[in-house]
Amino acid sequence: MKRNATKRGMVMIALAAALAAAPAGCADGGEGAAGPPPGGTAPNGGAGSGRNGQDAAAGATDSRPVTLKVQVNSTGKDFEHTEVYDEIKRLTGVTMDLETYDEQKFKVELAGGDLPDIIQVPNKNIKELIEGNNILPLDELVRTHGPDIGQPALVPSLDYIRRFWSDGTNKLYMVPVQVGETGFGFEQQVGLNLRWDYYKELGYPAIRSIEDMVGVIAEMTAMHPTTADGKKVYGVGMWNDWGLWGLRSIGLVTGNNTYDVRTGRLVNDYADPDSGIWDTARFLFLAQRKGILDPDAFTAKYNDVVAKASQGTLISSFATWPFEPVNAELLKQGPDKGFVTIPLDWGFTNAGGSTVAGWSDRAWAISRNCKDPERAMELIDFLVSDRGSRLIASGIQGTHWDYVDGMPRMKAETVKLAAEGGDEWKRTGIGMFANQQGFTDQAKTSDGGVVSLFETPDVYAAKINSLNADYDRHYGVAYPAEAYKRLAEQGKVKTLDHVPQDILNAMPPKPDDIIRIQAKLDELLVKGMPAVVLGSANETAFAANKAALIAQLNEAGAGTYFAWFQSAFEEAKARLAETPPAKTAK
Repeated sequence: MKRNATKRGMVMIALAAALAAAPAGCADGGEGAAGPPPGGTAPNGGAGSGRNGQDAAAGATDSRPVTLKVQVNSTGKDFEHTEVYDEIKRLTGVTMDLETYDEQKFKVELAGGDLPDIIQVPNKNIKELIEGNNILPLDELVRTHGPDIGQPALVPSLDYIRRFWSDGTNKLYMVPVQVGETGFGFEQQVGLNLRWDYYKELGYPAIRSIEDMVGVIAEMTAMHPTTADGKKVYGVGMWNDWGLWGLRSIGLVTGNNTYDVRTGRLVNDYADPDSGIWDTARFLFLAQRKGILDPDAFTAKYNDVVAKASQGTLISSFATWPFEPVNAELLKQGPDKGFVTIPLDWGFTNAGGSTVAGWSDRAWAISRNCKDPERAMELIDFLVSDRGSRLIASGIQGTHWDYVDGMPRMKAETVKLAAEGGDEWKRTGIGMFANQQGFTDQAKTSDGGVVSLFETPDVYAAKINSLNADYDRHYGVAYPAEAYKRLAEQGKVKTLDHVPQDILNAMPPKPDDIIRIQAKLDELLVKGMPAVVLGSANETAFAANKAALIAQLNEAGAGTYFAWFQSAFEEAKARLAETPPAKTAK
């Protein structure tokens, strides 16, 4: 349901990307519903300060309208044209002029001392942001303008950030997002996504290897070689504007990225021939040999892949996001038409887990250029509060959800809208700002509910569309993600519960020489992988080309980089086990 490739898709969304970056996705609310219980605190250690209702002052002490430039991760400017955005503006008085993070642009802004008012911090840049006085220390601003940030539920996260994300100053420079436990949700967004009606047409073949993946996709493509308007259909594509996401994507299914969940060990994924990067290479090579690899596979950007999916010229991916727009249209053509995540009874699924730090590469910071730091802090305070998190994840009280018998409940019409998808659903903005909310969807709130009111059994039952129902019947589950959840409970599939996220997030910043080595390794991979995949006429040639590129990576310092990574991991593990130091005096 989440738009813009959010949630479990994009930090741990990209387990591989997260590891590589490690430091451097029914009750009717009804009318006349009762309001929340007055006062009180969050039950069972839940998120919340006890201030209920979205029309509370949002922590603000100044209601003057102000416009702030806000740089966000994995959220587009189209969020500005939604109901949730308008409500944030109404409640805080802040108009967010959004700018989506772009690494090259960020480098230019940082070098020129021209950062936006508010940013989400890439972990690899923490050291230079602090040492260069590019972001403000926040302890005093939190005390005076961040009452929700100071609530008990966030204290461990703030302490963690002072210890590990402060360049040794033990000061607070950032405010976390996505703090708390996570679960499977309604559907599993990361995994092997295929056209369900085509998969059904083949008789639900078992998929137990990379070869099986390619074989099934090739059969689908052979049975449906062109679109209705005559365009050639390709089975396999990839986007290339999310760093090495594409080249590490199969690791999100097999589980053998930098941290191999199958063995519980770190892996030199650049040079280890059995790593997730090289599994992806083999997947692409096999697709090329079958004639089903998109010619644009090594140049396409994410939006290109979305367009291809919408045109019907691409029929697989390792995430649901590119197919969300077209799924709404496909449902109109038949009850079982659309893309789904196929649950594999082996490997890894990108769900579950928790982290004290919240999501890396997304913690909020205020730049030294900020025209109004107090209002910036008030905006951040609202966004990370349980009320702001609820608004982002569930929409507007009275419009999208309301209280029934004192408990928050999603409105039936909102659930129906979410199941249908399309432009009307996108206009709500629900879920589009998920990379910016303070608490996870499953975190408990001060009114006794959870952040996302979609994450309840009654809503799961109500939002099932005909595609979901057909899928559920085949796997014998109540909702789509339960298929993967059951495999995890049976011990057949690993999850983020098996990944030491807080250790990875606590690793020290990469020194300059390691940064240069990693940049060179990434460059070699991006430039060399097309030759390995497209320039190999058979298995012998593929093995030789693969070995040649690995040799180049080793020569460029893959072993040195991995030795640093191992040492930094062990250092962070040891520090995390230590008693935290006392907070420095203001």
